[in-house]
Amino acid sequence: MDRIWELLAKKSNHEISDQEMKELEELLKKHQQEFQQSEVLNAVFNLEIITGEDPSMVERSEMRLRSALNESLSDDAAAAPRTLSIQKHIRRYSKMYVAATLNLAAVTFLYLVLSHDTGSTFRNKINTERGAKTTVHLPDGSVVILNSGSRLSYDKDFGVKNRLINLEGEAYFDVSKNPSMPMIVATAAVEVKVLGTTFNVKAYAEDSIVEASLFTGTIQLTTEKDPERVILLRPREKVIINQKQNGYTAPATAKEIHSETVSLQHMTFNRIDSSFDEMAWLKNKLVFRSARFQDVANELQRKFNVSIYFSDTVFQNIRINGTFSDESIQEIVPALQQAIPFHYTSSGNKIYISQ
Repeated sequence: MDRIWELLAKKSNHEISDQEMKELEELLKKHQQEFQQSEVLNAVFNLEIITGEDPSMVERSEMRLRSALNESLSDDAAAAPRTLSIQKHIRRYSKMYVAATLNLAAVTFLYLVLSHDTGSTFRNKINTERGAKTTVHLPDGSVVILNSGSRLSYDKDFGVKNRLINLEGEAYFDVSKNPSMPMIVATAAVEVKVLGTTFNVKAYAEDSIVEASLFTGTIQLTTEKDPERVILLRPREKVIINQKQNGYTAPATAKEIHSETVSLQHMTFNRIDSSFDEMAWLKNKLVFRSARFQDVANELQRKFNVSIYFSDTVFQNIRINGTFSDESIQEIVPALQQAIPFHYTSSGNKIYISQ
């Protein structure tokens, strides 16, 4: 554990080598539960460096540190005891933010206060940046692969009192069997209940559809708008929920009169590489089957960390079919032009699509 803190200090001071960076990544994966506080670390590392003992500067540092820690720890009401414990250390450590010792002091500070009061609840959060994927080994032995631009969270009682996971985005799950404690995967639109199986959930807030695909085992699924209806999926089946029909998004006040479209379909098996389209992203492939151009653009934005803008909404609902493997964004956009007559310009990581 000491080695992790040593490498974190090197990273924050920009003194870490490529080999040490790989070592740090492996150690963080191995000790994932103990080091889910990355958001707090980042918040503290981004605080300004103080170059002297000016009282006004120290006070400002103290206020920013207090704000950063409160923001990171106050998401869960059960974290209040830990937050109070941290507050006791703030004034003592705010004066340590001086030039070269800034980041090492921050690491030492977090080590002391986050290891204090081990009985309190701390919500584990894992974020995957655009253009990346993350493999998460859960405490119960289950494995989750997070797609780009996704977020997963669970509390410290996971595997002990519950197996509840909150998901924003897309993830592939390989769930360890535990008949007495089903895993619940909750998104803003659907909730999936499973005992032990492999499945994929795609629930990005910006997309028009939500998908749940089952590879092995069985899962039960309920939707946020109709929680009384239980949908049972069998292997090679998927459920598609269209919440933005024809590009229309219902306002919150009309929720009760806006009905979602739910369809049950068979998954698409690709005989060329003996895999399902629904898990193509695990192999860095993009597969679009009658997908809205806006959803295709969302997928490209997440995978390549770009921003795509439409000058005319008429393009957003055009349907697209296509498969891409190793192509870059500079190759994919011209390829889409072969199917859809549009013009585009690019500037840096921004792409503008027009008639």
